[in-house]
Amino acid sequence: MNSSLFKSTFFKHYRFLVLINFLLLSGCSLMSQVNPSEINGKQAIHSLDGNWAFSPGKKPKHAWEWQTIKVPANWYKEGYDISGEAWYQKTFIANEDLKNKKVTLLLKGIDYQADIWLNDKHLAKQEGYFQVNTVDLTPAIIAGKRNTLTIKVDSPLENKEDFSLRKRLLKGIFSHHDTRPGGAWSDRGQEQNTGGIWGSVEIHTSHQLFIKNISATSVKTINDKWTLNTHIHSEGENPDNVSYHWTLKGSNHVSPIFKGISNQQTFSISINSPALWWPKILGKPNLYELTILAKQGQKTLHKKTITTAFRDITLNDKKMWSINGKRLLLQGTNYIPTQWLSELNSKKIRKDIDLMMDAHINTIRVHAHITHPEFYRQCDERGLLVWQDFPLQWGYQDTPTFHEQAHRQLKDMLQQLGNHPSIIHWTLHNEPPWDADWMKWKYKDYDPEQNHELDKSLNDLANELETSRPISMISSTKEHPWLGWYSGHWLDYAKPTKQAFIAEFGSQALPNAETMQRIFGKMPKTPNKQKDWKGWEKWQYHNFQPRESFEIAKIDYPKNTQELIKSSQHYQARLIQLAAESYRRQAYQPVTALFHFMFVEDWPSMNWGVVDYWRHTKPGYRALQQAYQPVLPSIEWKQVEYPEGRIELGLWILNDSADSHDKVHYEISLSKGTNIIDKKSYTHAMPRDMHEKIADYVSPHLSEGEYTVNTSISKQGKEQGDALSKNNYTFTVKNNEKKLKQ
Repeated sequence: MNSSLFKSTFFKHYRFLVLINFLLLSGCSLMSQVNPSEINGKQAIHSLDGNWAFSPGKKPKHAWEWQTIKVPANWYKEGYDISGEAWYQKTFIANEDLKNKKVTLLLKGIDYQADIWLNDKHLAKQEGYFQVNTVDLTPAIIAGKRNTLTIKVDSPLENKEDFSLRKRLLKGIFSHHDTRPGGAWSDRGQEQNTGGIWGSVEIHTSHQLFIKNISATSVKTINDKWTLNTHIHSEGENPDNVSYHWTLKGSNHVSPIFKGISNQQTFSISINSPALWWPKILGKPNLYELTILAKQGQKTLHKKTITTAFRDITLNDKKMWSINGKRLLLQGTNYIPTQWLSELNSKKIRKDIDLMMDAHINTIRVHAHITHPEFYRQCDERGLLVWQDFPLQWGYQDTPTFHEQAHRQLKDMLQQLGNHPSIIHWTLHNEPPWDADWMKWKYKDYDPEQNHELDKSLNDLANELETSRPISMISSTKEHPWLGWYSGHWLDYAKPTKQAFIAEFGSQALPNAETMQRIFGKMPKTPNKQKDWKGWEKWQYHNFQPRESFEIAKIDYPKNTQELIKSSQHYQARLIQLAAESYRRQAYQPVTALFHFMFVEDWPSMNWGVVDYWRHTKPGYRALQQAYQPVLPSIEWKQVEYPEGRIELGLWILNDSADSHDKVHYEISLSKGTNIIDKKSYTHAMPRDMHEKIADYVSPHLSEGEYTVNTSISKQGKEQGDALSKNNYTFTVKNNEKKLKQ
């Protein structure tokens, strides 16, 4: 072959292979740059969701170095098990008609810190994982050209040597918690980082100004007259002749006009007899749409609509809750739906809320974090109450920098979530060091005043800014009994409490065999010995606590995993039934709110959830569902094993429904196997908000064996029919010579 021809052919093939390799390495990231989005002034909102160029670590110098990632997504869920800095890039074409428009970037969720550039011009810096942030692109956008948006995201790890006590990131359960991958106290407790652009990215176009935020607070005045105090925050130019118009969909009020003189506008809307927002258990969650238009003559500069409602929340000196004047016992659960917020969507949240409503839960404590915005929207629509925590969990640095950041992010939370009528309460810090004296056993340098000044200053700020909801400075360890798990015995839940708020109670239980296999890849084997800590290592990484299970809960050490699934689930279900019923019987004496811990497992794990990560329910879910029935024929018991002879049980009517009944039929039956050995019935009035003992039941003489008590409440008289509610209790009678368990 001619040498020159050989060289020519060789280099042609070489260049072809290089090009193919370049395209393979570049992948879809090249396509996202070659076929950029087109932004015009006719369409008000443009989504930038989809494939973005992505690079962990340093910013690439060459196009072929970029990888691809989907936005929105936490980077871990896209296969990037990283922490620290990562770079995102997206190109778009700005049409010529944007020359005289205001162009605003909306970032609906970045974890945790971000720097934003457009066309290499640095425009903004943000910190915090939950905020919806706006960035004015107008100074840097080039109309008629291709524009490049670059975002550097930083989701760092806490300092390894002190991350559990002196954290510097305001991420709540997303950086340090019992339910995180690796748990709270291991060196691996910061794995599977939650960083990334987890919320949607949008570009909004408007004329001259952009309405960033509208806050609306309803206040009852006299009789049935209400005022909606409204504040508008806009960004950009505010011309002298701008006017603001409002409409309230669902009311018959006309839209008045008021002239804008600055970017901060405040006004009030008076409404007579509005349809009130009620929690589902008491009525209908009526909502209104408030629309604000900024106009210049006949020209609309910008338009924004929010959802609002009219409702009144009160908490009296005895910590009793009233919604629109009706007293209500809060029956709740702690909720951490996921470790990666991009996993959530409308369908998944709807399923969780369906499960909670089917379990008769009326209040959800969003535990030590702020969750996906869709959750709050659905709670508004469906009438679920929300007890919202600020993302402070255990210990943080006591530095001016951290305190300042906490203040800023508290303001962000109150502003961002303040319009949701479902939110009835704020808690600012969960188990701070100054309230958690158990920390003195864990940390040699424990300071009993750590974060105290921080919490007091946050409480002062929250009370200054918030006027429509109660606020708790902390969720205290004394409100988290954890009997039968971290201390005491599970039967201690039968004893009276001194706390009005029970913010956490519960125990762990393994999920079903199918879920265990999905977590481990195959059915795991239990170690041969209880204290074979090496053997439990992988279990503990997935949050299982062997010490608490076997030494405090005293679950029998299992022969195999199937046996442990059954015994742990049985333990959890019994504990939940006893605790939930006991606290409900103590309604207003002193209990006014109770929150089981916790509803769902937030990653492939085995912890306190009554629903696993893949949303399979455990027996504990059914126990909670039964104990939380609005109408409940509650059985007061204090043990599960008795000596031969008679037993005595208290019979209660609990009615937290919206209905009253002049007479109801209460029936109790006692069975041994399939044989009913005793039955009694009672007739009693059942007004709404009733928590009353109606009788003491004394059984006949009982010999050794297994027994079940069944109770029911049904309507009496003309409305007589099927049972309104049923309940049961199982126990064992042992020969007097046999040792009884507590």
